[in-house]
Amino acid sequence: MKMGNIMVFLVVSVCLQTIAFAEIPEYSVKRNKEKIVIDGILDEADWEAAEPGGDFVFSWWKEGEKEQTEVKMLWDDNFLYVSYRCDDKHIFADHYNTNADTYKDDCVELFWNPSPEGQKKYNMFEINCMGNLLSVYTGSGKSIHERISRIMVPHIAQTIRGTVNNDDDIDTGWIIEMAVRFSDYPELSIKTKPDPGDMWRVGLNRCGGKINPQHSQWSPEKGDKPSFHRPDHFGKIFFINDSVR
Repeated sequence: MKMGNIMVFLVVSVCLQTIAFAEIPEYSVKRNKEKIVIDGILDEADWEAAEPGGDFVFSWWKEGEKEQTEVKMLWDDNFLYVSYRCDDKHIFADHYNTNADTYKDDCVELFWNPSPEGQKKYNMFEINCMGNLLSVYTGSGKSIHERISRIMVPHIAQTIRGTVNNDDDIDTGWIIEMAVRFSDYPELSIKTKPDPGDMWRVGLNRCGGKINPQHSQWSPEKGDKPSFHRPDHFGKIFFINDSVR
């Protein structure tokens, strides 16, 4: 290969790596100023002031309406707070038992890893529009389909703006609000809580549904088929010591 061709190849390679890096989104999680009540309503001034994470990407879209999902985050010394506001004209849920296949319903997901150096170890929370949870820890050495890998997160609330499983009307959407207590998950980090400036890798996803099924993500993954289980493609969240307002 001639020197000129080598230089062109190197420049193109650097550019492609820069583009790939730029595709991983980042979010600054600010501190809440007042108490967050987990009720699925999002009427606190802190939620109003929090910046949304940005539009979800539809990497595998072929047809149907791209119904958006807005995610916001806050934190304090005890909890990471996450809210999802989901546009949805036909709300569907068919799984009402804990750790059922909620991802087949209208569902949002939080995949989170507070120790990015251990990319294969992360927790998965898959929450349907009714607030029902499928919760899995991927670092147990067991299949995620086995019960031993299942964990729990206790603080979830939801609001439905429409009627569930009624295909004859047009709904508006639904909200999931959750709080993750840092100290509940020692298997993922030696810290009992984040320090200001810490970075986590996080996957935020939307999936499932009967009419107009959704497969969208905050941090897009590559591949021919929908798959949310690529922790190297998770986005980055940074814990900021500034108050949200």
